[in-house]
Amino acid sequence: MLLSTAKGKLADLQSLLLLCLASTVVGQESTSTCSAVHIILARGRNEPYQGQRQQLLVNATCIALGSTSCDYEDIEYYNTFEAQYCDSLYEGITNGISQITAYNKRCPEAKLVLSGFSQGAQVIGDILGGGGGIFVEGCKQTTTSKLKSSTDAAPGNKIVAALMWGDKRHVASQPYNVLSGLHKDGQFPRSGSQLLALNRFSSILRSYCAITDPNCALGHNVTDHLNYFNNYANDAAEWIRQMVRSADLPKTTTSSATSSPIASADTSTTSPAATSTSTQR
Repeated sequence: MLLSTAKGKLADLQSLLLLCLASTVVGQESTSTCSAVHIILARGRNEPYQGQRQQLLVNATCIALGSTSCDYEDIEYYNTFEAQYCDSLYEGITNGISQITAYNKRCPEAKLVLSGFSQGAQVIGDILGGGGGIFVEGCKQTTTSKLKSSTDAAPGNKIVAALMWGDKRHVASQPYNVLSGLHKDGQFPRSGSQLLALNRFSSILRSYCAITDPNCALGHNVTDHLNYFNNYANDAAEWIRQMVRSADLPKTTTSSATSSPIASADTSTTSPAATSTSTQR
């Protein structure tokens, strides 16, 4: 009985600690000044701007970068459960491209990092590869063009890392896939010209997918979909740090997934800290 009580208290303390970390802002929201590294986030469906799960990634990244200046901004789009899914996607993609382009024009030397979770992962993928198709609840997404640039021209050549977490458009066996779901297709796998366009950025991409994730691997554990940042924020931050450091070096053909031992790790063990009442789908 005493052991059970102690374990319960420990779990409560772990949850409280993770909540505190999420609410402690290390990387500050973007101001009129330019930072050396600028992170642009696309949040999950029904997540608030403040307190979203990716704040753990921002904090870990800005700490890992040390003295290198670091800030972030959110892609502005209305994506509550009440909003139509495809309308939200279109708004997120178009606003995201505008925000990326605007920051690059204002701060042309800044290195850009893109990250999207759940619905936001689809937004990031569609920004880089173009979007359009039939998705959640049969909605039809208006076709959107990809970012009008490449890895050889601005602003694409200033994107040093792009991360997708629990992406509904996950495609099996891509070189940038990591975690145990790397060989699984998601609910709406990307194909054709959209996949080819996305893969222009394969050297700077990572797509995190647990085999148990309903979105990216057709699994059955929603908790694992929600816990990526509790489990892998530090790993991703270290990868981002490496990408920032190597951004000015000659390009290589090394896959972005092979540089980390976590590429085939299993995520079936869940964290006790998925306490948010919002659920992405």
